[in-house]
Amino acid sequence: MTDLPRSEYPRPSLRRDEWRSLNGAWRFAFDPHTNGEQMGWHRSRPGKSGNDKNLTISVPFPWESPLSGVAAPEYRGAGWYEREVTIPAEWEGQRAFLNFGAVDWSARVWVNGQIAAENDNGYLPFSVDLSLYAQAGETVTVTLRAWDIAEATTLVGKQVPHWYTYSSGIWQSVWLEARPASHITGVAIRPDVANEQATAQVDLSVANAGSYRLRLSAPDGSFPVAESSHNLQAGNQTVGVTFALPNPKLWSPETPHLYDVQVELLPADGSAGDNATTYFGMRTVSRGAWDGKGYEYILLNGEPVYLRGALDQAFHPDGLHAYPSDEIIRGDIALAKELGLNMLRCHIKINDPRYYYWADKLGLLIFYDIPSPDMDTPTMRRTYESALRGAIARDFNSPSIIAWIIFNETWGLTRHKTADGQRWLAEMVNLTRQLDPTRLVEDNSPCLYDHVESDINSWHFYINNYNEVRRHVQRVVDETFPGSAFNYVGGEYVQSTAPLMNSEYGGIAARSGDTDIAWCFKYQTTELRRHAKICGYVYTELDDIEWEHNGFVNYDRSAKEFGYDAFVLGMSMADLNAADFVGLDAPPCQTLAPRSEFRAPLFVSHWGSPIGQATVRWQVDFVDRYGQPSTAQSGEIPVAPRRFDVTDLGELAFALPAENGLATVALRLVDGTGAIRSRNYVQVEVSAGHSPAAERNPYGFALRFRPGDFSASSWDQPSVDPSRQKFSATGSGWVEYALALPTGVDAAQITGLELRCEVGARAGRAKIDWPAKIQGFNYPQTEVARKTPSDVTISLNGVEIGRAHLPDDPADARGVLSHHNWIEPGSYGYLTDASTDDQTMAAVKAKLVAGEPLRLRFTVPAESAGGLALYGEKAGHYPVAPTLLVMA
Repeated sequence: MTDLPRSEYPRPSLRRDEWRSLNGAWRFAFDPHTNGEQMGWHRSRPGKSGNDKNLTISVPFPWESPLSGVAAPEYRGAGWYEREVTIPAEWEGQRAFLNFGAVDWSARVWVNGQIAAENDNGYLPFSVDLSLYAQAGETVTVTLRAWDIAEATTLVGKQVPHWYTYSSGIWQSVWLEARPASHITGVAIRPDVANEQATAQVDLSVANAGSYRLRLSAPDGSFPVAESSHNLQAGNQTVGVTFALPNPKLWSPETPHLYDVQVELLPADGSAGDNATTYFGMRTVSRGAWDGKGYEYILLNGEPVYLRGALDQAFHPDGLHAYPSDEIIRGDIALAKELGLNMLRCHIKINDPRYYYWADKLGLLIFYDIPSPDMDTPTMRRTYESALRGAIARDFNSPSIIAWIIFNETWGLTRHKTADGQRWLAEMVNLTRQLDPTRLVEDNSPCLYDHVESDINSWHFYINNYNEVRRHVQRVVDETFPGSAFNYVGGEYVQSTAPLMNSEYGGIAARSGDTDIAWCFKYQTTELRRHAKICGYVYTELDDIEWEHNGFVNYDRSAKEFGYDAFVLGMSMADLNAADFVGLDAPPCQTLAPRSEFRAPLFVSHWGSPIGQATVRWQVDFVDRYGQPSTAQSGEIPVAPRRFDVTDLGELAFALPAENGLATVALRLVDGTGAIRSRNYVQVEVSAGHSPAAERNPYGFALRFRPGDFSASSWDQPSVDPSRQKFSATGSGWVEYALALPTGVDAAQITGLELRCEVGARAGRAKIDWPAKIQGFNYPQTEVARKTPSDVTISLNGVEIGRAHLPDDPADARGVLSHHNWIEPGSYGYLTDASTDDQTMAAVKAKLVAGEPLRLRFTVPAESAGGLALYGEKAGHYPVAPTLLVMA
């Protein structure tokens, strides 16, 4: 099976040994006139097809996706699948069930031209008993018609015109499995940690009434065998069995222990029994008060847990709704953990079952969104309730799932402002609680402050301004208390003590464009961690998706660069997503005068393992106007932070250096063993205004200029920001600057010339990875593997004094001054030096002595053509204006 796509066993919650994958090539045809049924396309049997299905599609990939082999992203309507299926001869005496993991949206199945099944749900599995049509060793023709137009009363999620590419048809695995006549159809296991036991509700399909034994055991012997006898009637029924788990190992993200359970149905008459394997985790999820506070926390295994999450749209560029491989599913879960996250909110999608399996296996908490419709009608409500019940039943055993999020941003709740709409939503909350009392339930993850009844008081914000974010978060905290109508619809529906958390945030919203997220993520997360009342967050999002560019990684999961380690050694995204957090209540960057005092409250948010006595180590690193680094000050502050709380450490205060430059206040939270629990920083643009255009120094003079003050250029329309702190242009060309020697400097006495400047490539739209739909401001974040280099030649009065290779046109947290001064935010270059030697100095000097004015030129040759970006002292990474040092 290994050469078939998605060849792993598709249903981890109920595994059987005898099965065959039916993924791979199926015959296929589009039905644009929707008349295939009238034309008899379903009247197929081995050796005779009901029509010429002349395409080949690769199952299980949506027909819109590249991996499907048909790649028809604009097609809406019906699609027909067909293939022959042979029931293995060795399955004699058993029933052969054909299983479809998910078909979007409506499916009809025929076997040898006879209607065998219908299913109206694009996310949940269904089965066909092929034994009704053929015996072991025989071959049948299976024909499936999928119909999907993303009708408004179905659970479309983001498969709507203003969001992402649709996913239609078969998008999860298809497989054949052997079951005896009486067999197990499902197992739901409810852990009871307090009593060191669990109860399994086993769903059965019984062929013949009689006496049966139900046996539960652990393949590894981790719990005692549980066995019970039952007199069962023919038909479908559920039997409960409670079994002991002495000294249970609890599941958590840090210790994701799973119990495998072998479930056997054994007829007393000695006929063939059934044997299937499932798994579950022992853990508790609840909400409750802690340490006498007047608000609640989300509790995992009886202790508060800080949810450090990201939104996961669960799309892939090659498969759309379908993952290309099991390794990629595992990779997404592993990626989240590498980023320091302990949770993903799987967004408005009932995902592939193996997604939850890998979250269970690797240890990652999941918020489980039910897909949204677009319209509230009686049909929608019936469809929704059916899907809700099916999702809970399918994934009940996954310990990673800790909350059901039953609507998102009131999408589809077109009657939400009415009493009827609000009552119905409350009914769905209560139904979910009845179906699953082991998890939390959120009514609606809101952007319009309109909860009704919820176990989680969450809210969304998308703001890309530090001061506005600070005010907004403070307002949310201040207005969160029992009885407050804030964030609720009001009237009979007001706040309780439900835990407060953010369930979507970011500075780069969906349609904001393609730009750096490192800057806003750092200060926004710091703001959220300042408040003890907030018990978690969900950043938008784990990865980019199509034209939406706010992910921690790109759409294809390739890595972005964040640049934090340029300021604090070893700092990564995992520091900002850590359970323990250190921060300053200060802007990400502010402008203060030289010699002024920096003051900011310092805090520690402690949600990790007990830390005891710890230390905050702080250090002020400074880069001066010449680009020279130094450490200005440092110190240590002892702290014994309160667990599950925010500990204020008073103000950190110190005097800033006496000259223009960039100061970085670096923080490290170090525990008693010397391990660094968290890193963070803020920055200060130390400035008394622009550095002098001509400044005397020990070696002569420094001549500075603004990149926008050029005298000539071959580029017709270069980009120059209004402050003239950045010049940029794409392709090849040159730009020239006329400089005046300081009064009193004799050209004949000049002994050397040295240029220092920050310069980078300029790629323009060449870096945008979804050119079909470009929105907002676009200056893509630096990528690890994808670079857009350039080369520049630097000359004085026509004499070349240096060349530089410019590796990229980067944008990330290193572009601190561009962010701070809003000059193509995040963009920066590379500190570059070029200087004369004896030969070139003699050539330049001869021209200056002959009366030529001093001219500095930057040239991007045609063979490079990667563009040029030149940064001033208030843009880019360094507080350095282009500076020509004149030694005289």
